[in-house]
Amino acid sequence: MKFNFLGGQHKGFSANQNTQETVNMFLEVDLSEENKLTLYRVDGKLAFLTLPTAPIYGMAEFRGVLYVVAGAYLYKVLNDFSYTTIGAVDLEFDTTIAANNAGQVCFNSGVKNKAYVYNTSTLALSQITDPAFYGSPRVDYLDGYGVFVRPNTQQFYISALNDFTIFDALDFASDEADPDNLVTHIVDHQELILFGERVTTVWFDSGDATFPLSRREGATMEVGCAAALSVAKLDNTVFFLGRTSHGHGLVYKLNQYTPQIISNRGIEYLINSLTRIDDALAYTYQKNGHSFYVLTFPTDNKTLVYDASIGDNDMAWSVRETYSLGRDRASCYAFAFGKHLVGDFVSGVLYELDDETHTDGGLPIVWSRTTAHIISDYKRVRHNEVVLNFQTGVGLEDGSDPLCYLTYSDDGGHSYITPREASLGVIGQRKNRTMWARLGSSRDRVYKVFGSAPVKTVLMSGFIDVKVGST
Repeated sequence: MKFNFLGGQHKGFSANQNTQETVNMFLEVDLSEENKLTLYRVDGKLAFLTLPTAPIYGMAEFRGVLYVVAGAYLYKVLNDFSYTTIGAVDLEFDTTIAANNAGQVCFNSGVKNKAYVYNTSTLALSQITDPAFYGSPRVDYLDGYGVFVRPNTQQFYISALNDFTIFDALDFASDEADPDNLVTHIVDHQELILFGERVTTVWFDSGDATFPLSRREGATMEVGCAAALSVAKLDNTVFFLGRTSHGHGLVYKLNQYTPQIISNRGIEYLINSLTRIDDALAYTYQKNGHSFYVLTFPTDNKTLVYDASIGDNDMAWSVRETYSLGRDRASCYAFAFGKHLVGDFVSGVLYELDDETHTDGGLPIVWSRTTAHIISDYKRVRHNEVVLNFQTGVGLEDGSDPLCYLTYSDDGGHSYITPREASLGVIGQRKNRTMWARLGSSRDRVYKVFGSAPVKTVLMSGFIDVKVGST
């Protein structure tokens, strides 16, 4: 019988209820084929450029040039992949970047309460020193203005038109839809979205002579933001880690002016069990038809990923980990020179996400899939054989046989037996089966398959031969 071996991250408060985990893999849904679900191992990371300072705090592409904040310096990377040092900056992991029509690029850090502006025309780098600049959790751009939120207040303010370095102390407004403070903001579809602690509002450029931005009536949302850097744009909308008057730890996306929950109960339990969530940071990217929202919790070294191309929230989530680091090593992202680039949070390396690379910057990619419970009215079930339909014949370059491993739990997913290995086939050996036999019996069985061989890893389905007893 075919067994639903595939799925997403859903492990919750009790392993006895749900054990499903998906680590360093993501689902592909293909309605045109009989095998509608397939698990692919995540892309490897291929070293693209190593900068002399570390770590990578932020990067963005602007007019064909990639700007990278690494350690205490700002770099410019050109399309021939060479780089030059622009100058010294004092920023942090919360660096956000925005550009304007005048060719200025602004680099902002809320932790440092500092921002710098690089003029791509004059090649001058300067720190914003205007007394009417108060710092901000992030910087964004709307209709010529740099937009900022004044920390620990209800106020947001703007720069001069097409000049990030000049501010007027009167160019501000207060978002008073709720007495909470503003947490952060983002510009989407020519609208400014202001996230408070409990309430979110939408503003637009009304052209008013006194202050150009006005609040859009009927667009107030009774959900705020739990982490300023969790807000990111993807799939024609905005994603964020939410907070309300009643609690926090749910992940949302905006459906026009309605916050829609996209996290499942297992993900919400995991988030709420973490030590700290207000420092969560997110980046997004789209590759091969998949739209990924990558949410990292630095304090607890945890990275969760939502695939917006999957319609089912239980299927769409997974975990990403870099071997020995816990969280995924990528802290920021930019699409430049036709490549998907990420910055390392521990070194000065920029990596390219590449599906033909089978290591994580030289480290093994340890993937795993843990299934749901196999129960038949709690009768004893004999497990004769498990066959997993991998893409086989992938082989290692030295001609040896790549392996994967199967283990199982008979106590509700709390402890597992010693793993047993099976072959994924040497190069060209595409007809062998990945199988395990004589697996004993159980009333409640959970399987886990895992591996780290540096080969293409595709899991399409699982089959199990069982015999159900009478008691």
